[in-house]
Amino acid sequence: MDDTAVDTTAYTDLVAGSTSFPEQARRRAETEREAVEWAIDELESIVDEQGVNLAPLLEYARRSHESLPGRHLRAYEAMAEEFDVDPEIYDVYVFAYAELCEELADGSGRSEKNPRGCTNALVAPPKVESDGGFDAGSAETSADPCASDSGPLVLKNRDIAGRGTRPKSIIEQPPIDDYYGFLTVDTCGTISIFKGVNDQGLVAANTFIDSKRDDIEPEDQLRNGTVIRMILEECATIDEARDLLESHPTRHLCGQTLFLADATDAALLEVDPVAERIVVDDDPVVTRTNHFVDGESTQTESSTERRERSLELLESADRLDRDDLWTFAQDHANGPGDDSICRHPEPETDEPHAFGQLTTASTAIFEGGSPVIEVGMGNPCETERTRCEFGDEIPTDLRTGRRWLDRLH
Repeated sequence: MDDTAVDTTAYTDLVAGSTSFPEQARRRAETEREAVEWAIDELESIVDEQGVNLAPLLEYARRSHESLPGRHLRAYEAMAEEFDVDPEIYDVYVFAYAELCEELADGSGRSEKNPRGCTNALVAPPKVESDGGFDAGSAETSADPCASDSGPLVLKNRDIAGRGTRPKSIIEQPPIDDYYGFLTVDTCGTISIFKGVNDQGLVAANTFIDSKRDDIEPEDQLRNGTVIRMILEECATIDEARDLLESHPTRHLCGQTLFLADATDAALLEVDPVAERIVVDDDPVVTRTNHFVDGESTQTESSTERRERSLELLESADRLDRDDLWTFAQDHANGPGDDSICRHPEPETDEPHAFGQLTTASTAIFEGGSPVIEVGMGNPCETERTRCEFGDEIPTDLRTGRRWLDRLH
């Protein structure tokens, strides 16, 4: 953890000792209470003001409960019991937030549904410029001459609609029973995970693709945020992650590009439920936005422009390191709005919450084989990186979501 002279909270004080998923979820709820209760109260006020009919969103949320592994559902129920908020708004916040943004957005067609967000990049050896890696300190005493080499690198810019009511925190889950622990940055008070690294050093991150089967009901669709969390909890290597995916009918998955890295290997999987196939891209430098490159999908102008810019920045480099990826994450070549890698609201949008505009909510850089994350809250051009390690002390305001609230206000 790089921050000094800041208030920190130790793993042993907050995370360690949780022996069940509900207990861990209750601890998260206590930690993130201020951020979550503020967000739900804010949403409740806006929903009432606009007269949104929540009935169809609640029905979708209810049916989505049935798609969850039992341990995730128990975690959600434990968190829900801890928050002093409207339970219906909270249910929509967790399971139907994108749909709620559709209802709250000014104008039409300008929400998380269209165009979708997120720009990801993966750099695998031999393209990684070794700087000792996240674990350089321990590598100095190793007898292995290659021990200081950096593992594969993964970057994720998380772009979302309604960023103002989607507070972010560092989430750390300990090993529970036979499940691995993990570390990530994601939305306070939710159970879905869209990127992270587990205590075995396996990295998983995704971008959403607007591709799913119309003949599969919500009860039977495995949500992307569920898939990522299952991989982090159940897998130690890329091969195990691929085996887990292939154990489910591909038609029951939702469209995504899935970035995977462990200590030695890296791969990008295009998960296409419509074509019922998973395509592997194991090039040393891979970037994806929100359309399939090796298959058919709904391609938005935004997705194409961001990927073309990504290729321009990354493919010509002989070597890339974490600093290069951070610079990549800050790129504004296509201006404010939908088309830049670092996405800012366009002028005149529905700020401060931007329900109808996708904007960058966080940046995360991972290294395969290292249970460490470098993270920036909000747009990476406006914040510094903070390094957090699984099992270490982490700034308290990152664990609670307070840093997000402070930046918002």
